[in-house]
Amino acid sequence: MKEVEIRVRQKEGMAILEVEGELDFSNVEQLQQEIQRRPEEVVEIDLQGLRFIDSSGAGMLLSQARHLYRQGRTLRIVRIPDHIREDLEVIGFFRVLEVLKTNPHA
Repeated sequence: MKEVEIRVRQKEGMAILEVEGELDFSNVEQLQQEIQRRPEEVVEIDLQGLRFIDSSGAGMLLSQARHLYRQGRTLRIVRIPDHIREDLEVIGFFRVLEVLKTNPHA
């Protein structure tokens, strides 16, 4: 099983989840549960330490974004390493994120 490490920091009304390692189908649930546990209005996912993400990781982030937007909350994904940003762009991740932002029930 691939290793993923999640550190949680908090600052006024916001939870920051720092994700390190590799995010794939074998451990994606770990991050999903951490996101769902947060009561804060803004959940920020910091991917600076991420080395790899597969489609199940990307899909989970999108479904959590939709879930939070429906509640009037926000999921932000920040500090994405270039090689991961490229992979996410290829699958249309950011386009879907924009659509969810404007229409959470899409």
